[in-house]
Amino acid sequence: MSLITSHTCCDQGCRCHRVLIVDDEPGILFAYRKLLEQQGMTVDSCDCLCEALEYLNKHHYLAVVADMRLQGTDSADGLDLVREVRQRQPDAGVIVASGTSDQKIRQSASELGVNHYLEKPVHPALILDLLIQLRKAVSGPQLQPTLEAG
Repeated sequence: MSLITSHTCCDQGCRCHRVLIVDDEPGILFAYRKLLEQQGMTVDSCDCLCEALEYLNKHHYLAVVADMRLQGTDSADGLDLVREVRQRQPDAGVIVASGTSDQKIRQSASELGVNHYLEKPVHPALILDLLIQLRKAVSGPQLQPTLEAG
Protein backbone atom coordinates (compact mmCIF):
# COMPACT_ATOMS: atom_id res chain seq x y z
CA MET A 1 0.00 0.00 0.00
CA SER A 2 1.29 3.47 -0.85
CA LEU A 3 0.06 7.03 -0.54
CA ILE A 4 -0.41 9.09 -3.67
CA THR A 5 -1.33 12.70 -3.99
CA SER A 6 -4.72 13.21 -5.57
CA HIS A 7 -5.43 16.77 -6.58
CA THR A 8 -8.46 17.39 -8.75
CA CYS A 9 -9.31 21.02 -8.30
CA CYS A 10 -9.82 24.02 -10.42
CA ASP A 11 -7.09 25.86 -12.24
CA GLN A 12 -3.73 27.58 -11.99
CA GLY A 13 -5.18 29.97 -9.40
CA CYS A 14 -5.59 26.99 -7.10
CA ARG A 15 -4.88 27.74 -3.47
CA CYS A 16 -5.41 24.24 -2.06
CA HIS A 17 -1.75 23.68 -1.31
CA ARG A 18 -0.20 27.16 -0.96
CA VAL A 19 0.50 28.68 2.46
CA LEU A 20 2.06 32.02 3.39
CA ILE A 21 4.11 32.10 6.61
CA VAL A 22 4.91 35.53 8.09
CA ASP A 23 7.25 35.55 11.08
CA ASP A 24 10.35 37.48 12.07
CA GLU A 25 12.09 34.42 13.52
CA PRO A 26 14.14 32.58 10.86
CA GLY A 27 13.97 29.32 12.84
CA ILE A 28 10.18 29.34 12.77
CA LEU A 29 10.09 30.08 9.05
CA PHE A 30 12.51 27.20 8.43
CA ALA A 31 10.65 24.70 10.65
CA TYR A 32 7.21 25.48 9.21
CA ARG A 33 8.51 25.40 5.64
CA LYS A 34 10.20 22.03 6.10
CA LEU A 35 7.19 20.45 7.80
CA LEU A 36 4.60 21.79 5.37
CA GLU A 37 6.60 20.99 2.25
CA GLN A 38 6.90 17.38 3.46
CA GLN A 39 3.09 17.31 3.33
CA GLY A 40 3.02 18.52 -0.28
CA MET A 41 2.22 22.14 0.44
CA THR A 42 3.85 25.05 -1.35
CA VAL A 43 5.20 27.53 1.18
CA ASP A 44 5.99 31.20 0.73
CA SER A 45 7.60 32.90 3.70
CA CYS A 46 8.66 36.37 4.73
CA ASP A 47 9.49 38.38 7.81
CA CYS A 48 7.64 41.65 7.26
CA LEU A 49 4.24 43.09 6.44
CA CYS A 50 5.31 44.78 3.21
CA GLU A 51 6.64 41.56 1.68
CA ALA A 52 3.55 39.64 2.86
CA LEU A 53 1.37 42.13 1.00
CA GLU A 54 3.41 41.55 -2.17
CA TYR A 55 2.87 37.79 -1.86
CA LEU A 56 -0.87 38.34 -1.35
CA ASN A 57 -0.96 40.24 -4.64
CA LYS A 58 0.89 37.47 -6.52
CA HIS A 59 -0.66 34.24 -5.21
CA HIS A 60 -3.87 32.74 -3.89
CA TYR A 61 -3.52 31.01 -0.51
CA LEU A 62 -5.15 28.22 1.39
CA ALA A 63 -4.02 30.02 4.54
CA VAL A 64 -1.79 32.66 6.03
CA VAL A 65 0.06 31.78 9.22
CA ALA A 66 1.40 34.88 10.94
CA ASP A 67 3.13 36.12 14.03
CA MET A 68 1.02 38.84 15.62
CA ARG A 69 4.04 40.97 16.44
CA LEU A 70 6.84 41.33 13.92
CA GLN A 71 10.32 42.56 14.82
CA GLY A 72 10.54 46.22 15.63
CA THR A 73 6.79 46.74 15.55
CA ASP A 74 3.86 46.74 17.89
CA SER A 75 0.85 44.45 17.51
CA ALA A 76 -0.67 46.60 14.78
CA ASP A 77 1.32 44.82 12.04
CA GLY A 78 -0.32 41.49 12.77
CA LEU A 79 -3.79 43.02 12.80
CA ASP A 80 -3.00 45.01 9.65
CA LEU A 81 -1.97 41.78 7.94
CA VAL A 82 -5.18 40.04 8.99
CA ARG A 83 -7.20 43.00 7.70
CA GLU A 84 -5.38 42.85 4.34
CA VAL A 85 -5.83 39.09 4.00
CA ARG A 86 -9.57 39.44 4.62
CA GLN A 87 -9.86 42.21 2.02
CA ARG A 88 -7.69 40.60 -0.66
CA GLN A 89 -8.40 36.89 -0.11
CA PRO A 90 -11.51 36.51 2.04
CA ASP A 91 -11.60 32.72 1.58
CA ALA A 92 -8.05 32.16 2.89
CA GLY A 93 -7.71 30.75 6.37
CA VAL A 94 -5.88 32.89 8.91
CA ILE A 95 -3.88 31.46 11.80
CA VAL A 96 -2.06 33.85 14.10
CA ALA A 97 0.41 33.18 16.89
CA SER A 98 1.00 35.66 19.65
CA GLY A 99 3.55 35.88 22.41
CA THR A 100 1.13 37.91 24.49
CA SER A 101 -2.23 37.05 25.99
CA ASP A 102 -3.63 40.55 25.45
CA GLN A 103 -7.41 40.04 25.35
CA LYS A 104 -8.00 43.28 23.43
CA ILE A 105 -5.74 42.11 20.60
CA ARG A 106 -7.34 38.67 20.67
CA GLN A 107 -10.81 40.24 20.42
CA SER A 108 -9.73 42.50 17.54
CA ALA A 109 -8.26 39.50 15.70
CA SER A 110 -11.49 37.58 16.20
CA GLU A 111 -13.56 40.48 14.88
CA LEU A 112 -11.35 40.61 11.79
CA GLY A 113 -12.06 36.94 11.09
CA VAL A 114 -9.03 35.04 12.35
CA ASN A 115 -9.73 31.30 12.19
CA HIS A 116 -7.29 30.33 14.93
CA TYR A 117 -5.53 32.51 17.51
CA LEU A 118 -2.73 30.60 19.23
CA GLU A 119 -0.49 31.63 22.12
CA LYS A 120 3.22 30.94 21.79
CA PRO A 121 4.97 28.67 21.98
CA VAL A 122 3.13 26.86 19.20
CA HIS A 123 4.19 23.36 18.20
CA PRO A 124 4.57 23.15 14.40
CA ALA A 125 2.49 19.94 14.36
CA LEU A 126 -0.52 21.95 15.59
CA ILE A 127 -0.15 24.35 12.66
CA LEU A 128 0.10 21.38 10.31
CA ASP A 129 -3.05 19.78 11.77
CA LEU A 130 -5.01 23.03 11.37
CA LEU A 131 -3.84 23.43 7.77
CA ILE A 132 -4.71 19.83 6.90
CA GLN A 133 -8.21 20.37 8.31
CA LEU A 134 -8.56 23.53 6.25
CA ARG A 135 -7.25 21.82 3.11
CA LYS A 136 -9.75 18.99 3.54
CA ALA A 137 -12.58 21.49 3.96
CA VAL A 138 -11.54 23.26 0.75
CA SER A 139 -10.73 20.36 -1.56
CA GLY A 140 -11.41 17.05 0.13
CA PRO A 141 -8.81 14.61 1.44
CA GLN A 142 -5.52 14.92 -0.43
CA LEU A 143 -3.82 11.67 0.49
CA GLN A 144 -5.63 8.51 -0.35
CA PRO A 145 -4.34 4.99 0.32
CA THR A 146 -4.18 2.78 -2.76
CA LEU A 147 -3.17 -0.82 -3.28
CA GLU A 148 -0.42 -1.45 -5.78
CA ALA A 149 -0.49 -4.59 -7.87
CA GLY A 150 2.67 -6.54 -7.33
